[in-house]
Amino acid sequence: MSFLDKLSEYLRDMAPSPGRPKVAAVPIIIDPAFARSALIRALERLEQVHGTAKESPYKLSPEQLFKRWQQDDRVVRFSRRMAQLLRASIGRNASQEEIESWIELAIARQVGLSDGLSSRIRTLEIDRLAEVAWQGVSTLQTETIDVAAYAAAIRATRGVGAVVALTPIGRVFLELTGRDAIRWLLHVEAAQSFGPADPWRLSRESARMLVRQTSWNFYWGQEPEGLPHAETFRRMEALGLVSSFDDEDRGHTDLGVLPLGEVLLAEIARQEESPMSVLAGSLITDLTLSTADAAAERTAESTSDVQVSAVAEATARHSRMVAHEIRNMLVPVKTALGALYREVLIAEQPGEVVSRRSQGIDRGIDSVFRFIEQLVELSRFAATPPEAFDLLPVIRDAISAVENEAGQRIEQVLPATLPLVSGHRARVVMALTNVLRNAAQAVPPESPAIHIQAEAVEGASAVRISVEDNGPGVPESLRRAIFEEGFSLRGGSGLGLALVREVFEKEMKGLVACDASPLGGARFVMRIPTTGMERP
Repeated sequence: MSFLDKLSEYLRDMAPSPGRPKVAAVPIIIDPAFARSALIRALERLEQVHGTAKESPYKLSPEQLFKRWQQDDRVVRFSRRMAQLLRASIGRNASQEEIESWIELAIARQVGLSDGLSSRIRTLEIDRLAEVAWQGVSTLQTETIDVAAYAAAIRATRGVGAVVALTPIGRVFLELTGRDAIRWLLHVEAAQSFGPADPWRLSRESARMLVRQTSWNFYWGQEPEGLPHAETFRRMEALGLVSSFDDEDRGHTDLGVLPLGEVLLAEIARQEESPMSVLAGSLITDLTLSTADAAAERTAESTSDVQVSAVAEATARHSRMVAHEIRNMLVPVKTALGALYREVLIAEQPGEVVSRRSQGIDRGIDSVFRFIEQLVELSRFAATPPEAFDLLPVIRDAISAVENEAGQRIEQVLPATLPLVSGHRARVVMALTNVLRNAAQAVPPESPAIHIQAEAVEGASAVRISVEDNGPGVPESLRRAIFEEGFSLRGGSGLGLALVREVFEKEMKGLVACDASPLGGARFVMRIPTTGMERP
């Protein structure tokens, strides 16, 4: 299984079910300094007690063992792989200190010391896990990349006590595939990296080095300054961005940037704002603020001020970026159109001029639409997850908005309470407002009649909302087509009822339909499944 697939599988497992958080052990994060120190302590003891030491499995001197374990930071990779294996074995509920003590024991026994636990069986299990871990780190294998620790390091997950929660960064990743998923990880890493020595996050400095020079070769211990950390490079290799070849006999490594890496690393190196980079920066800022708020226990008022300031700044930056990108895309279009207008007036064959100039015009316009589609997709990915809410205030908000807007009274039959539903409250208000506004525009001004009714149905497993009017109605042959994007009976944008279907059917997994009303006009019926949760 590829690294991307493993990360996707882990993050999907962290995604909570509606109304119920995901509970899992917080991943053990192994500090590279701990792993290297454990190796040094073990080898120093090996020198001192060599006469009583267990025979080295490699038949190597302490100096040779040191070189072997330090190559490509194998000791760090071994320690992290051991942490994963221990979690799935004897260390399921172990603390960080217990896991680290077992890793130190595994290193000691691997280099030839005769340390052990009081339980012979547990010692044998640690030996077995150590063999598996060493086999994995002897070559660059994706199985040794700790996806749980990586997800925590890039803040795709966040742990509080025994609970690991998926963050907006993780949710965006789950919505992407292939090249876009890799691009997202690189933007998230670069926005948080502390430099080339960062084992979890690629730095922009390293990206620029790899873009300027796409092939490298060097002897171990003489790595050029600024290249990515060995762990970062190994992860990039698992993502198909780079390749490497180690010559153990010569102690020499050849590195190369692959075609996909050349494209994506160039984006990171340029450090230009794009929809993806702005979104990554905004989400990271929000996570940082929420963490700082929790640590400092600020008052609600001061927290609100900080968050509003951050949102305003992010919005302003995003708006500037959008305006800049669209302007740059449209300038060539404007230039080509100007030339077309001038040349077509004097050309003997206007069709040839149009054919020559239309390619540049079409490319520019297509670029704008692709850019807009990307913005729409990314804004959808970053949306907050659905939440349980009360429908009655939503219905009343929509009624109030349309009554004030149209100056018409809407008859309503509403119960005292309704079961909770799950979705995005603001979008439900918008969708229901569109239905009521549609009715208000259809009724005759001299005798308007608009009715809305809501009730729990099917044993409270769903809520049914109906909106009726005495307008001209909708022809039976068009009652499904009116929910298609761009379709309008009155020459409008054709987006209002398309949003209604998107919210109630796609987002809330319900149904929406149109039929004839006893009032003489149209009746819109929305059926929304409930959460099954009790009201607070």
